[in-house]
Amino acid sequence: MKNHYLRLSCIIGLLLLFCTTDIRADEIIYSRGDSAVIMGTENEQAETYDVAQILNDRALVGMRIKSLRVTFPYSSGITDAKVWLSSSLPDIKSQRMQQPDIATQEFYARKGYTEVVFNEPYTITEDSIFVGYTFKLEVNAPGRKPVVTTRKSSIGGFFIHSSKKYRTAWHDLYTKNNDLAIQIVLEGDEIRENAAGVGNVMEIKGKTGKVNTTTVEIINHGSKGVKSFDYTYEIAGQTGSRHVTLTGSNVLPGIVGRSTTFNVQLPSVAEKGAYPVMIEITKVNDEVNEDPGRRGQGLASLYNSLPKHRAVLEEYTGTWCGYCPRGFVGLEEMNRLYPDDFIGLSYHNNDPMEVMSSGQFPSAIAGFPAAFIDRDVSTDAFCGFSAQKTFGIDAIWKTVCETPAPAEVDAAATWVEDSVLKATAMITFPVGREDCPYEIGFVLSCNGLKGSGQRWAQANYYSGDTGWPSSMKQFTDGGSYVNGLTYNFVVVARSGKSGIEGSIKTPIEEDVTQTYDYLFDIRKVVNTAGDLVVQDKNNLVVVVLLIDKETGVIMNANKVSADHSTVDISQLTSTHEMRVKAVDYYDLSGRRVTIPEHGLYIRQEKLENGQIITRKVKL
Repeated sequence: MKNHYLRLSCIIGLLLLFCTTDIRADEIIYSRGDSAVIMGTENEQAETYDVAQILNDRALVGMRIKSLRVTFPYSSGITDAKVWLSSSLPDIKSQRMQQPDIATQEFYARKGYTEVVFNEPYTITEDSIFVGYTFKLEVNAPGRKPVVTTRKSSIGGFFIHSSKKYRTAWHDLYTKNNDLAIQIVLEGDEIRENAAGVGNVMEIKGKTGKVNTTTVEIINHGSKGVKSFDYTYEIAGQTGSRHVTLTGSNVLPGIVGRSTTFNVQLPSVAEKGAYPVMIEITKVNDEVNEDPGRRGQGLASLYNSLPKHRAVLEEYTGTWCGYCPRGFVGLEEMNRLYPDDFIGLSYHNNDPMEVMSSGQFPSAIAGFPAAFIDRDVSTDAFCGFSAQKTFGIDAIWKTVCETPAPAEVDAAATWVEDSVLKATAMITFPVGREDCPYEIGFVLSCNGLKGSGQRWAQANYYSGDTGWPSSMKQFTDGGSYVNGLTYNFVVVARSGKSGIEGSIKTPIEEDVTQTYDYLFDIRKVVNTAGDLVVQDKNNLVVVVLLIDKETGVIMNANKVSADHSTVDISQLTSTHEMRVKAVDYYDLSGRRVTIPEHGLYIRQEKLENGQIITRKVKL
């Protein structure tokens, strides 16, 4: 069945390409993409579908919609088909179908593309309209996926309502599905040959004094497509221009609505603030661009200190779980590749390292193994999103790390007693605000845990399984149980399932660091059987989390090793201060700074007695 749909997708993709050639000189096709795929609710009962796409491109104002081209993967079992134009999508509360207020035209569905001509062409105004079609899928239809979509997803590209699954309202599937595969045949008195508009200009959060990059969408509006273009930019009174030649799949065909993106490097700005970014496409294919949408605007929010996002990978595992070695290896590999920034946490179940029941986990899981990044993105702790025997979690983790964080997070750990560890969170917001939707959470993890006996042996379903990367060799070459493992990243204690209420004070002052302390008593860190878990205090790691109070998503984090030689700064006397042997400074990313300038730094003092004092300072 899978191969059948793959062949069908290829056929539909060819139909999308071929049917665009049958147009007159005074016509042009509007379509957001080709390379089609199919979807549907897969309801076994008869079902009526309404599908639509928004049309709000100002470059099309004055042109006339002559017809719509609709495609189906099959025609048997599809009845009551009609195309339509409407100024709105009504709030549907029942099985009542769409009532278009501009135009409706019935047609007979057939496999592939059908062009349906309206009795009267509709002249496009500056108001947005919805373009769509309706049909009924009978019980005896050969397949349950009747809707054809493209592989491109854009805002307003796909709305759906149906008499079963989507019956209560229209659903915007922008973030979940591709654009609706529909072609709009436009006619006009003057068809532009070389024209393009600016679509979305990505909002960026950048740093003052640095070159920042924004991503800009270019949309074809001409019959000759776009092979090259020139653009200008402006930010904070600074201007520039560039010429771009498109290659390969980025070349835009002569179909209105097709788009691609390009990067614009913006010059540095010294002062903090929010700056409009103006983009104009001045030429297309070396011809002057007279497109009405040739100008676009974005926003660059620039800060003196830009928070670094360190995403947290939390895996759920157990020594009894034969598929869990993937996570064991995945976390080790990530820590090897990104030792300074990677934060891994391993929650154990039904083994000697279990410190909480599965119902107390911060994320709801359906089974083992399971993993989440920032308690938001469900993934595999080794393969990532890949279904193959490949290491792919690094790509997912790095993508999440690119998401801007609302605040810089730093961490410190000091021993106030032999068995009491004080964890300190240091939170710095680059922008002040009156409220705060965030809270601080603490997690204590432990490395180097070992044990003997069956419950410490890792069950292993990868014995003899070929095709895995060499990092899995310990398990692919091992037996059905692997003994003698050292378990790292193991969660042994935490401040709570979510954040600590009131841990961040309001109002928040920009670039002012707030601190919050939490105490871990190692004598009370036990597993669910009541046995002590920590085997070596020097192997403890404190993780500080900045958590969204409403969603529970981790917005940023940091980690620090709880080396037992560190001491509590508040307990130091002047005599201690005089014993400082060496002082080093590090930036907030952990890089050593030889000559620190003005700004925030981590100061590390090494005392004559071997003790190390770490604190955050502003120079």
